Amino acid sequence: AGSAMVLLRALWLALALLEVVGACPEPCACVDKYAHQFADCAYKELREVPEGLPANVTTLSLSANKITVLRRGAFANVTQVTSLWLAHNEVRTVEPGSLAVLSQLKNLDLSHNLISSFPWSDLRNLSALQLLKMNHNRLGSLPRDALGALPDLRSLRINNNRLRTLAPGTFDALSALSHLQLYHNPFHCGCSLVWLQTWAASTRVSLPEPDSIQCSSPPALQGVPVRRLPALSCAPPSVHLSVEPPPEAPGSPLRSGLALTLH
Repeated sequence: AGSAMVLLRALWLALALLEVVGACPEPCACVDKYAHQFADCAYKELREVPEGLPANVTTLSLSANKITVLRRGAFANVTQVTSLWLAHNEVRTVEPGSLAVLSQLKNLDLSHNLISSFPWSDLRNLSALQLLKMNHNRLGSLPRDALGALPDLRSLRINNNRLRTLAPGTFDALSALSHLQLYHNPFHCGCSLVWLQTWAASTRVSLPEPDSIQCSSPPALQGVPVRRLPALSCAPPSVHLSVEPPPEAPGSPLRSGLALTLH
């Protein structure tokens, strides 16, 4: 009985150790490659990020599944991940905090999903990020400071989204950026986007398919590449104010009953 108890205890310890270090949830495959722990969960019809992944996993592939939501806490136990592949899913919702725990992340692929709203503040904790792929989603806006905490970002792909404008200085903090895919967005080419034409003409960043970075509106500019925009009249109007009846002397206080006209 005593030896059986010792054997059971040893078995329990072995299973516990296996769970901590080498567990691999069905139907994923987990292997060691070049001193990196790789968890391959692609093409498995998954609807959620699986639980029970090895704590030391560094590359996690969840591509080509049917995941719709990235929940807060989904990656809380795999904080050593440096590459996270989530392309070709059905992700609509990325809960705030779900990605912020991955502070060692270098490569993040969320392309070919259905994301229209994204918790950009999560990126503040991903300062090691080098590749960010969010192309082929439904993003309608990119806040000016969304990418401000990514000094090592080299490649940004936000083509094939629904961006209509970008704030001046959106890419200024990206000191390592060398590759930017912006094409196939429905840009509105008003005065607020003229800066992009100037920036694209002077930047050293590679901009593939520059003639596909086009205006979608106004109608007169539809299909015109942003880099070939004609000169727009973007000077602010002159403004002055007149008072009726005119004041008796310069600097006289305004009184009730006067008519002010803005020209």
